[in-house]
Amino acid sequence: MNLIFIISLAAIVAIEVYIYIKYSLPMLILSLALIFLVILLEQILKKMGQEIDIFKTKKKDIKIIDESALIDGRIIDIINSRFLSGTIIVPKFIVEKLQKMSNSNDTIEKANGRRGLDVIARLGENDKLPFKIVNNDYQEPDINKKVIELAKEMNADIITTDFNVNKNGAIANISVLNIADLAVSLKPIILPGQELNIFIMKEGKERDQGVGYLDDGTMVVIEDGYNYIGKKMDVIVQSILQTSSGRIIFTKIKFH
Repeated sequence: MNLIFIISLAAIVAIEVYIYIKYSLPMLILSLALIFLVILLEQILKKMGQEIDIFKTKKKDIKIIDESALIDGRIIDIINSRFLSGTIIVPKFIVEKLQKMSNSNDTIEKANGRRGLDVIARLGENDKLPFKIVNNDYQEPDINKKVIELAKEMNADIITTDFNVNKNGAIANISVLNIADLAVSLKPIILPGQELNIFIMKEGKERDQGVGYLDDGTMVVIEDGYNYIGKKMDVIVQSILQTSSGRIIFTKIKFH
């Protein structure tokens, strides 16, 4: 039960006892009737779609950034673009894990750890949103589950790129903002017949194909593009293939 509700209920009982002792039974009945009317009004407004709750606490605007989002690094650009509000939180147990990774003998893990720590340093320097490192920790060995526990405790949202955090957050009824989902939703709409200007970087898998990329990393396959490798060419979109790892756009050279 909500702690604020219990405290409020105890306060109401104390006030009613005081009214009974001080002003007698009729005043007690009158005050109880007023409380009943307030509760009845709340129920009527709820049914009319105008929800109010005298015991409801406002959700704090706190965003917890998990390990995957720190290593990803795009959170800095998102904050600088002012698409986020509230206070940015990084738990100390994530900082400690990134520090451990940065000293690893594994080259990739070491690079990820250092990138995550660099992003934390840049978060501390940002002037767009307040930033804090919190010391809260839990017995749970899984770091992602620790993040979810922290989000529950602080009534906060989680920013991640990890699908499992997304899934477990939804199960725990926690709002999760996935940067990968945001990136997908911001990809430009490409339609068959549309013209693109593409730098052809390398040869494709099939004969005479060339391959280039859009700014968002989407692969563009150019029919008969092999002879134009190293050049920027106007191409016409033929078809689009959606795969589990993203889109592949098939095009052909536009000859003027």
